[in-house]
Order: sequence, then C-alpha cells, then structure tokens
Amino acid sequence: MKPPAPEQMPLFHSPEPVRVSIAAHVLESNQALPARTEVKRIDWFRVITMVLRGGYSIQTAADTINVARTTVIGWKQGAEPRYTEGERLVQLWIEVTALDRSKLPMVAVGDCWAYHSKI
Repeated sequence: MKPPAPEQMPLFHSPEPVRVSIAAHVLESNQALPARTEVKRIDWFRVITMVLRGGYSIQTAADTINVARTTVIGWKQGAEPRYTEGERLVQLWIEVTALDRSKLPMVAVGDCWAYHSKI
C-alpha cells in the first residue's frame, strides 16, 4: 500500500485543537463584550388564562378563534400556535382584557417552564 501523497490528508486524520482565549482578546483590545439580548415570546399560558378569567370557557374561546378545544388545551400546556391562530387568540385577548397589544404577557424563552411550575 502506498503512503498518502503529501497534499492529501489521511482518512482518519484529526486536526490539532485550537485554543482561543476570548477574555485575553477583550483585555488586549479594551472592548467590552456585546450586551446579551434576551429572547422573549408570548406567554400563551397567561394569555389563555386571562381569556378564561374574562368569562370564556375553553370551548367558547376555541369556537371564537375557530380551533379545536384540545388545541387550546395544548397551547396552555406549552405548545406554540401557528401564526394565524395565534393572531386570532391575541385579538380575542385584546377584546377580553381591553389592553393594548404592547401589554401582551411575555416570557423569556428559557424561563417559560420555570415560571409555570410556580403557578
């Protein structure tokens, strides 16, 4: 068997690990790390709970936004609605609560279940 040509890499070649020190780079360049933005999403659990506390049953809320009752239950348990269905639920929430869309309950993406476990 011939040895591989110098410009070819062996089949099971593993590259050398590269170590980069970000902290040293930041200290050398005197630049601060960029601020971490927190990703938030609509807290569908709270949206549905507020609609239900506004006098709707799960069935009437589901009928109003034209989805199955079990779909609303799934959203309350953590599933994400499709865009159009979510928009209809938001419109129902606005009607029931008389609040502006900017007041929608939001939750950080990583914190949603930690938040709901305390309720």
